[in-house]
Amino acid sequence: MNTFYFNTGVLPQNCNGLTKGQVWRGGTKQIPFDCDAPQDAKLMYLCNNPNLDTAKYPNVIVREIFNTTMISKYAYFRVKN
Repeated sequence: MNTFYFNTGVLPQNCNGLTKGQVWRGGTKQIPFDCDAPQDAKLMYLCNNPNLDTAKYPNVIVREIFNTTMISKYAYFRVKN
């Protein structure tokens, strides 16, 4: 299990701070989540459907996410061969 971060793109000057489960990272508000994906996997997006056509693409994996305040249930990642 590894920890990943969903980058909201929100800058400090454009918000009133963080809420539970959010962190400042790399200059933007981000939301951590855990899942069983390789540490070097690149997050593509999050959603509630694990069976989108994207899941069939080479080098794409879909994993359930845990330990987060995110509403989505699955993360789509691009992985190396």
